[in-house]
Amino acid sequence: MVSKLNLAHSAIEKSFLDAGAVLVSVMEILNGLVDILDRLTNTLDGETTASTVKGLRSTVSNLALLPKIAEARHTKFVEISDICHSSSLHLDDMRETIRYLRTFAITVKITGAGLAEFAEFADEIRDRVQFGAEEVDKFVAQLSVMRAQLRTARDFAEGIRSDFDTTVPRIVSNLDQSSSRIAQQYAQMSAVASDVKQVTGRVQGKIASVLSGLQIGDITRQRIEHVQSTFELLDAFLASPEGGALSAQEADDLTTVILHLCHAQLDETLVDFRRQCRGISTNIASFSADASQILVLRDKVTSEGAGEEHNALKSMEADLRVGCELAERVRDRSGESDSVVGSVTATAQHLLKGIEVIRSIKTDIHYMALNSNLRCSRLGDAGRSVNVVSGELRLFAGKLETPADAIVADLHAVEAATQFLSGEATADIGNLGEPLRNALAAVQTVGAEMEKGLQEFAVEGQAVFARISAAVTKLDFESELGGVLDQCLGLAAHMAADALPDTLDLASRIEPLSSGIFRIYTMAQERDIHLRYLNVNSGGPASQAEAAKTEIMDDDDLFADALF
Repeated sequence: MVSKLNLAHSAIEKSFLDAGAVLVSVMEILNGLVDILDRLTNTLDGETTASTVKGLRSTVSNLALLPKIAEARHTKFVEISDICHSSSLHLDDMRETIRYLRTFAITVKITGAGLAEFAEFADEIRDRVQFGAEEVDKFVAQLSVMRAQLRTARDFAEGIRSDFDTTVPRIVSNLDQSSSRIAQQYAQMSAVASDVKQVTGRVQGKIASVLSGLQIGDITRQRIEHVQSTFELLDAFLASPEGGALSAQEADDLTTVILHLCHAQLDETLVDFRRQCRGISTNIASFSADASQILVLRDKVTSEGAGEEHNALKSMEADLRVGCELAERVRDRSGESDSVVGSVTATAQHLLKGIEVIRSIKTDIHYMALNSNLRCSRLGDAGRSVNVVSGELRLFAGKLETPADAIVADLHAVEAATQFLSGEATADIGNLGEPLRNALAAVQTVGAEMEKGLQEFAVEGQAVFARISAAVTKLDFESELGGVLDQCLGLAAHMAADALPDTLDLASRIEPLSSGIFRIYTMAQERDIHLRYLNVNSGGPASQAEAAKTEIMDDDDLFADALF
């Protein structure tokens, strides 16, 4: 009997300690699941995401302006090209005028052939006209170079505008939608997370209930110890002088009473154990449905955050990546375009100086022709023919002024257009990349945290399911311990098969044994069973004090005493 009780004691202790460890590990893994959920939802709703969305909206508003800026740049390049075309027409007029001036210069030489004083004048006129022609030709060549540069710049601007027209509106629309979807996705994930927490809280409540119910293991172990102690106290009493004073029949009767007492204690212990274990089993069995529900909700959470069609952050990252690539292309093209703008500006300034040279040539020819007129007037009829030609020279030299003024106006218009192109428009387009890259980095950071949280949640959700499933299989106390307890009870019943003898006349002599056994009990049930088989002398001070102490302990105190 002692051997069986030792076996039962050891089995109960091990089984319930293992069960407690399993349940505590399930509780810890559930807490970990809740922590991951909190981090996951905080990531999506955290300050980083809020600032990212705020920055994105600013970036989106800037992006939305870019097609208009690109159109304005393209328009300016077209405008400069048109101005250059206008200048080329004015240069044609100047060339035509120079052709006439060259003709008149030759005519002066011919008509003044007989007049020595006009020979030098004719050569000077011809040289100035020739110099003017050369300057106009230089001007034409420089203007041709500038027009070629403008064609390149216009192609760059057209490419940028085309990129913006096809890409920016889509990016703007997608980013705006994605930033709005973040709040929606957060709400959806928060709702599912709330469901997971609710199920998790329910399981944690059940685990707490089971952990409380596991006190039955300690109680059962202690009651077995009390039965073991009862046998030890019986042996000690029979070996004592008081026990030695009993006759053999009295000793046998006392032993039979103790066996009946131990059988009753074990029977009551097993009834309580099985009743409590049924409640534990019912609770543990319900874990399976909870574990399955957690798995379903886990899949729902991960599906809410997985894939570009669901994950607003992934969609946003993809659009920002396209925007960064666009910004890179635009930066390269803008750099080439800005180089052209600088070259055109320099060429325009050089051409302005060139036109002043042409004006000075016009002035020289005008005054040379005027001087010729004055000299011809003094010569009378001899200088009349030269005088007529000199008048024509003055007239056609004056005609250079009109196209020159028009070209100057054109060049000033070119300068104004290039100032626009190298001003705010260039800054807006050139600075496009940095805010996009910053926004992309912020979204990638949040997205990586989100991805990590989803992966952790998926793994942890599976671990919770596996741990709970293992607990359901493992924590079957009835099948694990019921057999050995039944053996103890059956053996006790066999040993207590004899009829219960009357020990009333032995009450006073066995009172020390009865009181000693009574003092080891920690539960009212044990004391009640004891009193059915053995009386306890409540008259002595020690017995009264012990009884009073025992009576004031309620079941919670006894559970605490059993555990701690």
